[in-house]
Amino acid sequence: MTQQTTATDPVCGMTVDVEQATTSGLTAEHNGQTYYFCGKGCKLEFGDDPEKYFDPSYTPSM
Repeated sequence: MTQQTTATDPVCGMTVDVEQATTSGLTAEHNGQTYYFCGKGCKLEFGDDPEKYFDPSYTPSM
């Protein structure tokens, strides 16, 4: 199995290095899946209302 090396930040849409986000504490679990973030701001926003980022009308932006 190939390990994932990058992921997309669900809040801003940036490509995130999975290892760096993990070691920096920039991850969150939701519904059994791990999400990775570019920074603390995006992680905090996601934590406030994770469901917002799964709405089909949501467009990630910086």
